[in-house]
Amino acid sequence: MNQMLEIAYANLLSPMILFFLIGIFAVVVNSDLKVPTAFYTGYTMIILFTIGIKGGVELRNVSLWEMVPSIIAAVILSIFMLYMTYFLIQKLFSFSVIDSWAVAAHYGSVSAVTFIAGLAFLDKVGIYYEAYMSAILVIMEGPAIIVAIIMYKLYLQKKGQEEINPNASMKHVVKEAFFGKSIFLLLGGIFIGFVAHEDGLLLIKPLFGDLFYGVLCIFLLHMGMIATQSIKQMNNINIASFLFAFILPVIGGTIGIVTGQLIGLSMGGAFIFAVLTGSASYIAAPAAVAQAIPEANSGIYLGSALGLTLPFNLVFGIPYFYWVATLFY
Repeated sequence: MNQMLEIAYANLLSPMILFFLIGIFAVVVNSDLKVPTAFYTGYTMIILFTIGIKGGVELRNVSLWEMVPSIIAAVILSIFMLYMTYFLIQKLFSFSVIDSWAVAAHYGSVSAVTFIAGLAFLDKVGIYYEAYMSAILVIMEGPAIIVAIIMYKLYLQKKGQEEINPNASMKHVVKEAFFGKSIFLLLGGIFIGFVAHEDGLLLIKPLFGDLFYGVLCIFLLHMGMIATQSIKQMNNINIASFLFAFILPVIGGTIGIVTGQLIGLSMGGAFIFAVLTGSASYIAAPAAVAQAIPEANSGIYLGSALGLTLPFNLVFGIPYFYWVATLFY
């Protein structure tokens, strides 16, 4: 336990977490600090492209067969977290069926920001992890969203309710889940890193490499502001009703560590699996769910994933996942 507290303390003092906390504080004190939309779009592209390019470069030295166990485990874990989330919040927390599937879609999917923070943590402590984990991030983004929306449609059919939302077609949902901006940028980056000449990659390294952590800090400052604003918008919040936002990362992260060890990943790889399994999407999932499940309460699924789980994981979850990993390796 002392080791976990030491890791948590060191994580709290990292520049990324401090920027995130400053963002939270800015909203709490009603500061007029704002990040221009165009700037936010720009540094989001830089961050996602950088992660993709780095993964693509590393994939040159990885065989497909080496990735197969991780790919299978990633899909299974994604669907497992979907159903576990649904039954937990529908049966124990008594949310409606529609809201339960909407929330489950978010927790079955993954957070790119938490993933990036996890990679930065491993880089700081000097722990090796498998080169293809950015590809696993892409693989885990979509399946749970698709399955959740299919289950929602089956529920409507069972109730005899007509589909009234023209944007809820499966074609549209698949597009949002697998070709939304975050996934598209990551896939584009992976492609560039995989096929580009090394001398060409050196030319773009100052932007898509050297500036990465500085840009990431500004990004997390903005995320701290958005997360806090989402909490403030949750009217009459009863924290007891949202305990699942803290329970699911702990359960999912622990399962991710165990799974990573079972399929032969390094400690760093298992840690990243935990980060992914214990996270919740707040980019791809909200976009798809808003279109396909319009009856769901966005305050519940966005407030829990972005307002509660993201800060919990950045501050406490990542140190916990690392501590658990050290127990298994």
